[in-house]
Amino acid sequence: MVLKFIFELESNNGVIEKILLRVADRLNVRIGLSRDLKNLYAFIDGNEEDIENFSRELSHELPLSIYLKSLNAEVVEEFKDDLNREFPEINLPPCPKCLSEVKDPENENYYNPFHHCEVCGYRLSEKLTVKNEKWKEKFVDLADKLKSEGKIYIQTMNGKFEVSTNLEDAEQIVAVDLAAVATYFMSFEGDAKALGSIEKPLVNLKTNLNFKKEFGLSNPAYFVKLPDCMVLELLCEEIKSDIKLLGLKKTEKSDDFSFEVPNKDEIPVAVVTDTKNHDILIAKGERSLLPKFEKYLGKDLIGYNAKYIASSNENKTVIYKTDEEKESNVNLPFAGYFGVMNQWDLENKVTMGFAFYKEDENKIMMNSPKFGLVEYIDFEFKFEDFNEIFATIKVMNETGEKLVENFKNKAPELFENAIKASLDTKKKGIAYLWGLIGIVLGFADNVDDAYEKLLVYANSAMAKKGPRIDYKMKDKNLDPLWAIRTAMSFKLAGVDNYLLSFGVLESFAEFLSNTYETVDKESPLNGAVIVGDLFEGEFLNKIYTNIKKNFPTFTPKALPMNGAIEAFGSAVILSKS
Repeated sequence: MVLKFIFELESNNGVIEKILLRVADRLNVRIGLSRDLKNLYAFIDGNEEDIENFSRELSHELPLSIYLKSLNAEVVEEFKDDLNREFPEINLPPCPKCLSEVKDPENENYYNPFHHCEVCGYRLSEKLTVKNEKWKEKFVDLADKLKSEGKIYIQTMNGKFEVSTNLEDAEQIVAVDLAAVATYFMSFEGDAKALGSIEKPLVNLKTNLNFKKEFGLSNPAYFVKLPDCMVLELLCEEIKSDIKLLGLKKTEKSDDFSFEVPNKDEIPVAVVTDTKNHDILIAKGERSLLPKFEKYLGKDLIGYNAKYIASSNENKTVIYKTDEEKESNVNLPFAGYFGVMNQWDLENKVTMGFAFYKEDENKIMMNSPKFGLVEYIDFEFKFEDFNEIFATIKVMNETGEKLVENFKNKAPELFENAIKASLDTKKKGIAYLWGLIGIVLGFADNVDDAYEKLLVYANSAMAKKGPRIDYKMKDKNLDPLWAIRTAMSFKLAGVDNYLLSFGVLESFAEFLSNTYETVDKESPLNGAVIVGDLFEGEFLNKIYTNIKKNFPTFTPKALPMNGAIEAFGSAVILSKS
């Protein structure tokens, strides 16, 4: 009898595969692995008892994963085993098996913060993989100090942190469990899946009334995670009866618990979308994602982008991060677009690519087997100062002239702030435009800070719908003045900063999705590709959800929205030359 497990799984980092192999080996059951673009298949060959035992053991060890969409099983006649069993070595939060072992008083690894296995853990020096220490007492002492003094300084597997019961200035919040998240934050089904996954990403969650009452803080949102290493896991185990949330801030101190760990991976930041299945996307961060194996592109091909390298040799391409930074060796938007297309086998399909970068070009492109790559819309605009912007708005039409005069007379402080603001920045395209809007709304006196503040307001807004900001074309380029002037109008009308900022992002997401739909009606497309570091937070949610509602939508596969994907795309482009 052969039972075929079907895992709808985007990632090929080996986490699920290694758990399957471990369980099969322990039970002495024959197993075969295979996969295609969408699914991982596990073939279990044995009698009914063998398969029942395997299924039961697997259910105990199989973790949630943001990349595991579904799991089904069926009886088949064919046994297949053609998957290369070489997997990358990644840093990964604890798996269910290791978590159960460190909390079992009879286990040799009871309360050992350095315990890990072939599936999970962080790359540590051998001297740290010790056993039979008095770890329980150590974590009791840490918990007691935290309760009495309100803060401790510790090394975790992801860096050194000040851990505090004071959440006001926290950069991250660690919740002891999902129940604590539900108590203090506005979290939903997709948020719980992301937080509880083995990848343990940060998720931006809005605070609820319970949070505001208990902690006396008005902060609208925080980046929240569950314990993502054994150090935090065991600390939370000791405090969970008394303390439900901990604030983390990066520090150089680790006076209360110190050790050396070479991990420099950034913690992934997840965006839980409003799609029907609450698809989870990684905006940034590479922990558990890199190194990554992709298909072989050709001998000695190397693609670069910043600190990311994609090296093709032997039978695969390895994407990894280094300490040395290099410029991309091809055009960044093209690299991002081709990287995603290659991952999803879209190069012979007709697709539209949205490649948007904060400090690089912003482009809407199309690719088809017949015409190749075509640049469709650019987003290139620069201004010397707001004197130029206001003067240009005034000559657009009579309404524009009246708007500028009203803004000057009714919001003189905002007008003067804009006139004096510095427009010197590396920001380009839409990030530059949103920085300009942030300035005219009074968020800051420079593009960079105004852009960041606008994002904070938008991502913290308690809104389902924002005011409509105009994004209009002028030939093959976006005319940025329409967006600026409508933002000015809503500001004069008294729309609050949260709702207005939300509308700025939401309206542009609608502009992009409408652009896709318009082209698709004239000439059917096979899907949309979204890539670039502009796509994060609520903007990524909105654009992905809007297009995904009716059309296939593709983002970097098991990679963040930018960085590594452009390195891989660079190698893809070089392979065609």
